[in-house]
Amino acid sequence: MSEARLIRAAETLAQTFELGGDEQVAALMRDGFDEGEAWRLVALLPIAFGRPVLEELGMRHFVQTVTAQAADGKLVQANLMRQPEYAAGLKLARAHRQYGVMDHEVYKLIAGSSADIDAASNALNQGADLTGATIASSLMGPEIARHLIR
Repeated sequence: MSEARLIRAAETLAQTFELGGDEQVAALMRDGFDEGEAWRLVALLPIAFGRPVLEELGMRHFVQTVTAQAADGKLVQANLMRQPEYAAGLKLARAHRQYGVMDHEVYKLIAGSSADIDAASNALNQGADLTGATIASSLMGPEIARHLIR
């Protein structure tokens, strides 16, 4: 996925931030993303954008497998780097942290919505040291489970 297309997706997510996942997916699809891309963007872009922040906080170990629960209750696992939206999002986030390649308010909104960032913030507020820490991500909702690339 091109950087320009990914930035457009991030802008759409920021504009629809207060809406639920279904509405965000619909907005992304109106922007030309297919259903799978849209669901992966909604679920994975916050994780990707949050990763460089966590690295700057000293975290060094990131579990590369993500888990989601399918509608039938079964757990679905997928490698994050096999998800093009995650891989491109991580590349964009690192470029932005270094060179400021996108609107910083959009970046902050999406990165700040990451459950990983929330968990790190809670740990820091409790006095934890994140240096060398490990983090694993999980995804909520059966919709994303259908669209993960395995």
